[in-house]
Amino acid sequence: MLRTNDEREPKQVTEIHNWILDELGLIEGDRPTLAGALVLSVDEPRPLIQAIIVASSRTAERVLRSSLGIEEEVLPRREFDSLLAGDWEETILGPLLGSAGFVTTYPDSVEPNFERIEPVLEAQREVPTEAAIAEGYLHVLPQLSGIEDGDCLKAITERLVGELSNDSFSLESVAASLADNAVLLHDTSEVEDAIEAQHDEYERQFETVRSLLAAPVETELSQVDVGRQVSVSDVRGDTEISEAGRDVLINIIATVSAHSRFSTFDLGFVTDRLDATPYELYQVLSEVPGVDCEISGNEVIEFATVPAQVDGSSLQEEYTTHLIDRCAAVQRRIKVLSRASVTTLSPIATDAIIAQDYDSLSDGDVAPAYFTFTLVDPDALGEKKMDDYVGDSRGLGRERARLRRWHENRPAGMRSYTAMTDRLFSLGLERDLDDKVLRIMTPFDDDTFNEYVSQIRRLLQQGFELRLLTRHTKEPWEWRRLQQNLLSEIKQHREQVTIRSYSRFKQHQRVTPDMDFRDLGEFGIHGKVQTIGRPEEGAALLGSANFMENSYDWNPECGVYTERIQFVDAAVEFFDIVWDLAESDELSTERLQEVPNHQLVPTYYS
Repeated sequence: MLRTNDEREPKQVTEIHNWILDELGLIEGDRPTLAGALVLSVDEPRPLIQAIIVASSRTAERVLRSSLGIEEEVLPRREFDSLLAGDWEETILGPLLGSAGFVTTYPDSVEPNFERIEPVLEAQREVPTEAAIAEGYLHVLPQLSGIEDGDCLKAITERLVGELSNDSFSLESVAASLADNAVLLHDTSEVEDAIEAQHDEYERQFETVRSLLAAPVETELSQVDVGRQVSVSDVRGDTEISEAGRDVLINIIATVSAHSRFSTFDLGFVTDRLDATPYELYQVLSEVPGVDCEISGNEVIEFATVPAQVDGSSLQEEYTTHLIDRCAAVQRRIKVLSRASVTTLSPIATDAIIAQDYDSLSDGDVAPAYFTFTLVDPDALGEKKMDDYVGDSRGLGRERARLRRWHENRPAGMRSYTAMTDRLFSLGLERDLDDKVLRIMTPFDDDTFNEYVSQIRRLLQQGFELRLLTRHTKEPWEWRRLQQNLLSEIKQHREQVTIRSYSRFKQHQRVTPDMDFRDLGEFGIHGKVQTIGRPEEGAALLGSANFMENSYDWNPECGVYTERIQFVDAAVEFFDIVWDLAESDELSTERLQEVPNHQLVPTYYS
């Protein structure tokens, strides 16, 4: 909402927000989808949201792919608009692509951000829905339950959504895949049930491993004399088990043969060392002479017989260490799940995003913009002025009441010219601006300068330069008024004030002292703008108001105040070109101290 530069009613903000969440598939009803939960659970959600925006609209993907195909860095606006078909694309999708940072839109052109577009399009490659759901839960569960242990997370995810994929995917790809599937996040009670079930499973595993570690010495294991030593050559070589894996198997058989208490053997010890399924393992072991075994519950190998003579090394010490370590690991997971507490998701990136946005505010990237106005304000003008204005008129009395009610209830995005002029000047007093220049363009002025002269004086004391650009006037009294209201109040800093006028005759004529100036048509300054500082640090106030009492207190006037970089840059650029053109008509402050009694003619024509 900060980035919209709009001030809206809270109800409207909520409606817009919920609409976006629903449109992008981040919620369904009042519950978050898995895609929405994924956005909430990462440190940097922006790339995920960008991937979801593109995945939610095939038009968005087509527009961005077309933008990648242009040869120039800038796309003509009409060409970009032609890619948007229909009202929804024009009014919603186009601005949304700009808000997401894919493009920067100007009135006549569009500049694609290739560094953001390319990775997002790459993320649109197909990821199987089942894999995306599993990957989503692996990232969401730590925030949902507080569980960080990777084995616990995988086990709980399998309980919730099924078998995990062996492939790896980027979070952007997962988010893009989930955007097409409104998969609701499991209810907290379902997650709690999965955690409890896995907790019970770990306790059972713990008892199983502990029983293996404390196995009785006497067992029903039988040793079979096969008439020779069984060696690695007796282990089938036509399987996917490697030669090193066959060595491990013969050593395990030798270990069981030498230590009958290991007749029930931990399957995990074997599968950790061999890339084979329990069924493949059983097939290989069953064909070794003298071996009779079963695999129970995909947890243990139960040996009924083993060969009496085995050409292999005992793994007793390594196996015992494995059982101790596994016992400790399972016990640790039990404790992890005992401490787990399922809660609703909170966005973990909130603090970082707010900090970034407020940094941007101070940097001028995200800046306020206000509709600026003048409309008679009875409270601001005071009772005496309003009484003089209204007099005995019942109509003006009713008007005063209506104006007072309007000012009390006006929209939050509106600010008065007086307030915004004060804010613009205050920027230079409150911030250490690099470009200490105050620019004012106004065709006409009066004693309103006197009301702001204290702020202007303080700016000059801090090293600012004032550039005043005004319409040329032939009347000496108007120059005297400027001298009295401004220059006489800043006597010590007059060298920091430059005044230029800009007026041109509509048809070039040689001006002579004996001419009747009333016969000459003119054009000149009509714009009203104020700026302070460089675009990256300052502000601009643009509108219809002259620097005069009528414009600031009485006339209905309107304009805009903003600290947006692009806008301030344009305002400064416009002021400076007119300022340069008016160089020949610069009026020295010394000259204005002794304004002659005859009419002044622009230097350019004299």
